[in-house]
Amino acid sequence: MDLKATAITTILLGAFAVAASAADPGAPPPAAAPVFSAPRTIDNPYLPLTTFTRCELRGTADDGTRERSVKTLLQKAKPFDVAGRRVEAAVIRDNAYEDGELVETTLDYYAQADDGTVYYLGEQVKNLKNGKVVDTNGTWLFGRDTDRTGVAMPADPQPGDRYRFEDVPGVTMESNRVEERGLRAKVDGRIVEDVVRIQEFIQPEGAVEHKTYAPGLGVIAEYPPGGRVEYAGCRR
Repeated sequence: MDLKATAITTILLGAFAVAASAADPGAPPPAAAPVFSAPRTIDNPYLPLTTFTRCELRGTADDGTRERSVKTLLQKAKPFDVAGRRVEAAVIRDNAYEDGELVETTLDYYAQADDGTVYYLGEQVKNLKNGKVVDTNGTWLFGRDTDRTGVAMPADPQPGDRYRFEDVPGVTMESNRVEERGLRAKVDGRIVEDVVRIQEFIQPEGAVEHKTYAPGLGVIAEYPPGGRVEYAGCRR
């Protein structure tokens, strides 16, 4: 969204926000419309997505399955119409592997507002089996499947902050809460400080997941139900 949007657009956005809050008491309060001057420059300390060209997480599920997630910054943009203004999102390819086999490949779309908040504008998912696409479940795009932008990371996350990473009726809803900030963790043999821990509640599955983020690195550990993956390196 753009603060220079027309007065009519601003009024409509306010009306939608008020209506959403009235219909859903758990919805976050309305916020000022964000401005996107350089949306593909994503350097929020806790989610510096465009600082690196590739990041990897590795771990093992409770059943012994070896898991790996590889996120790659692609040299292209995905345009979205946000409040009548063109916003070009950064494109991150996220490949998930189980025991070395690619089981999911997703294109994720992120944009950072001028205040440092990182927004999530959708994902295009391909679920695979034996090297073949079996479905695209979980796919959604802002402006097509929902009129609500997701928040991937607040500008300055503080304990108690609540926001929605995804809010797509009929597809998925992920409600996040900042549980702690100021933690310490060991990453790549060194101690990092001011680590943030965030709880994710995912519907309709009802799953609860925790993630930890370190300044300058981004996510360093994920604790989904039945497993754990940890930071295995990033490169610029």
